[in-house]
Amino acid sequence: MSKNYIDKWIKEQLLLEKAVFNLNPSQQVYLENLIQQYRNDLFIKTYQEEWLKTRMDTLVTSDEIEAYYKDNKQNFKLHQDLIRGRYVQLPLANFNKVSVSRAMKRFNETDRNFLDSISLQFNSAYLNDSVWFRPQAFFNRINMSSPKEYERYLKSKRFFEIEDSIDLYLVFVEELRRRNEIAPLSHITPTLKHILLNKRKLETMRQFENDILEEAIKNKTLEIYE
Repeated sequence: MSKNYIDKWIKEQLLLEKAVFNLNPSQQVYLENLIQQYRNDLFIKTYQEEWLKTRMDTLVTSDEIEAYYKDNKQNFKLHQDLIRGRYVQLPLANFNKVSVSRAMKRFNETDRNFLDSISLQFNSAYLNDSVWFRPQAFFNRINMSSPKEYERYLKSKRFFEIEDSIDLYLVFVEELRRRNEIAPLSHITPTLKHILLNKRKLETMRQFENDILEEAIKNKTLEIYE
């Protein structure tokens, strides 16, 4: 056992002795009650968490999420603009520009396969247009960091081209959601899942507590006097 640990323990015991001696009885009773309540809460919470692990269903289906979203969507308004889109970055001399532009606009399965087949020609690309971004985060990818630069492109189903001295960017904004509009379901699905799980947890624990009370009354380990 190290000397530092021993010194710390001795100081702690001396301080505790002083505290018990100097605190008045009402203060000591108050602190003892706090300690007892903390002990009770710690035991109960630990037991509840262990009980929930084996009893509560943690699977939240897409139907449950969609139903909750439909019934409560007015509670989920955006605090900022969001967009989802796609882009490819090509060398200026790329001979596939017309074909790539057509595929970026239409973007059906054949187009996606075509873009994948020539992906080695791209200096960079982002084609997963199901993911929502803050506009600045999206446009930073194509070297447009200022809202003044990209604000005019913020429109759903908007295709545009941007070029610098080396590269050409072909960009398609699939969808725009403005601040105070309803948040897209896919964007807040993790939040909705957390809400539903928490509601289920509270309901399960309420039922558990009621069952314990009923069992105690039934077994006559508890009597309620009215």
